[in-house]
Order: sequence, then C-alpha cells, then structure tokens
Amino acid sequence: MAVLQYVWQVAAATATVIAADVPVSPLDRVVSLGANAHLGYGLIRPFQRDQKNDFANAGAEALVRSAVGQILGMRGSNARIVGELRWDTDRGSLVEVLRHMNNDDGLQELGRLYVAEALQRWEPRVLLSRVDVTRKEAVAGGGENVLVIELVYDIIKANVPGNNVLIPDVSQVLQITV
Repeated sequence: MAVLQYVWQVAAATATVIAADVPVSPLDRVVSLGANAHLGYGLIRPFQRDQKNDFANAGAEALVRSAVGQILGMRGSNARIVGELRWDTDRGSLVEVLRHMNNDDGLQELGRLYVAEALQRWEPRVLLSRVDVTRKEAVAGGGENVLVIELVYDIIKANVPGNNVLIPDVSQVLQITV
C-alpha cells in the first residue's frame, strides 16, 4: 500500500502566545496577525485537536502552508480519474497518480508538472519559484521508492501582475512512497 506523507513546519513568527486564563475568540487571533491578516484565518492541516478552539487553526503563512498541503494531498480529476471531492471533482492535484508509476526520470518531470499546475490553478496566494523532485531509497537495499518534492514559493497578496511579495522563499517538502 502506498503512503502519502506530508512534512511541513509552521514558522514561529506567525504563532500567537495567549495566556491560559484569558477567553480566546478566533477573531482575536485574526487581529493579532497584523499586516498579513488578509491572507486568511482557518483550520490548518494536519487536523489536530487544540485546547482552545477544538481544531488547531492559524492564519497568514501557516494557513497558506496548510492550503498548499491540502491541494497537493487531495486527488484531482483528469480524463481517467474522478476527483476526491464530490462537490468539486477538479479541485486538487494529480500527485497521487505518481504512486503507481515507475520511479524514473520521467516521473520526476511529471511530478514537477502536476505540482506546478495544481498550485497555479488552486492557490492564488502562492507564486511558485522552484520545484525540485528527487528520488531516494526508503529502506536499505529496497531501491528508489520514495519521491521527494521540495517546493519554494513566495506568498503574494493575490495572483495579479506587478504584485508585491509578502513572505518570500517559503519552502515545503512532500514525500510520496511509490
């Protein structure tokens, strides 16, 4: 069985420290995001429990990182495959299709293409700078059976010409066992 593992880190600059005895509203955290509040606020991935708001939530860079992971981890549709979301079958990427292919140079280029197309289409706050796709051996002597996709992107206000970069050179890593 193939395993899709998403590895990510949340930047410490976006975290908000709140005293334990003070009641917290999600709107209070939006205000504390400051200049990047327009990037949004919501549930982050991977879904996990939070002691204050049931599910962990964040805004700004952490929310964009989570959205990128959600897009790349969700199966989109093409001529042969039906997408994962019944109400929007096109949303997502075709990265999951790579699981059942031979791990060779062609797979690396296809992975780069699938990532770039999905992020360009579904995440307007991301301007992709670089996608590196490499192969690595998961188990000693087991062959090259892990595809590692490293992303470097800028977070922008919206996907329009002449836009200012808000958070430059954000990097994420996606690992796929093929």
